[in-house]
Amino acid sequence: MAANKLKISPPLLNSACPWATTLEDIKALYDSPYTGAVTIRTSLLEGFTHDDSIHQYIFFTPGKTIAGDAPKGEASKPSSSNSSSEPVSTLNTLGYSPLTLSEYLGIINEIVGQRHLGTDTPTKKPFILSVTGTPDEIAMAYALVANAAEMDEDLRLAMEVNLSCPNIASAPPPAYDKKQLDEYLEAISDSKSTYRGRMATPESVPKVGVKLPPYTYTGQFEMAVGSLREAKSSEPGEGSVIDFITCTNTLGNSLLLNSSFDPVLSNESGTGLGGLAGAALHPLALGNVATFRKLLDRDPVTRGIMIIGVGGVEDKDGAERMRKVGADAVACASALGRYGVGVFERITKGA
Repeated sequence: MAANKLKISPPLLNSACPWATTLEDIKALYDSPYTGAVTIRTSLLEGFTHDDSIHQYIFFTPGKTIAGDAPKGEASKPSSSNSSSEPVSTLNTLGYSPLTLSEYLGIINEIVGQRHLGTDTPTKKPFILSVTGTPDEIAMAYALVANAAEMDEDLRLAMEVNLSCPNIASAPPPAYDKKQLDEYLEAISDSKSTYRGRMATPESVPKVGVKLPPYTYTGQFEMAVGSLREAKSSEPGEGSVIDFITCTNTLGNSLLLNSSFDPVLSNESGTGLGGLAGAALHPLALGNVATFRKLLDRDPVTRGIMIIGVGGVEDKDGAERMRKVGADAVACASALGRYGVGVFERITKGA
C-alpha cells in the first residue's frame, strides 16, 4: 500500500489558491525545481462566476488596524522592501476558479506537451486537480481525470475533492457533516472501482484526496477519521479509498474591520465574513495535522493515508514543523501569493 502512494518529491507544493489559476501560474509552478507537485485552483465542471465586487482577498498583519482605504487583491500584497517584516496573513471571500475542469486538463496537456518536445522541464510531476460540486459531479470529474490519465500514460494526475470552502453561502463545507461526507466518499469509491479495471496498472489509477476544513474539537476529528475508515477499498490489501487528505483549508466566519469599523471585504451575504489563512492559521493547522496523523495511524485501514499539511507555512522552519507533526508533504498558498514561486526555494534553502 505504501508503495502505491502519491509521490511528491521534493515534498513541497502549492495548495489550491488564486495563484494557481492561469496557464502562466501553473507552468511557473511546474517548472520550479523546488516543487514536487502542482495543485490546480479548485474548479467546477461548469466553471464559477467570479465577481470582483464580492470575491476578494487581502493581506494583513494580525492585530494591526486596517486603513479604511486599504487595497484588496494583488494590490494588498506587502512590498518586497517589507518582506522580512512580521508574518502576513490573508482573509478571503473567494469562491472557485472561473475556469472549468476540462479547461485545466487542456492546460496540463499543453504544459506536458512542451515537455514531450524536449523544450521544457523533463520531469513528470503530479498535477493535483482540485474539484468540487455535488457527489454526482465529483463522480463525473473523476471520470474526466481518469480518462485523461488513460489517454496519456505520461500524465501523472490526482484529484483533490474540496469539501471545505467556507465562502459559499448556499453550500456550507460538507466535511463538517458526516452524512454529507459519507455521500462524497461513496461517490469517490464507486468512481475508483469503475476505472480500476480499465487502467494499465494499479499505479495509473488517479489518486484521490479530500481537502478538509479546520477542526477544533475531538468529535470532529473522530467523525472524519471514522468516515475515512468506513470508506474501505474493496481491493485486497488496500485501506481507505482515500489516498490523501489536505489539511487545513481556511477558517471560515473570520472578520476584519477597518479603522471605521466597517468590514474590510465584501462577500455574497454582505457581512464581510471570509476564510482566514496564512500565519494566523498556522498553530491551528499544525494541530489539525498532528491530530489527524495520530488518529489515522491507529487503524490499518487509514494508516496509509498521506497528509498534505497546509496553513501558514512561509519558510523552512514552518515546513519542518509540518513534517515533524506528521505531514508527508507541505503546501502553501498565502506565502505563494506574497513571495511568488520563489517561495519554494526560500523554504527549501532557508533563505
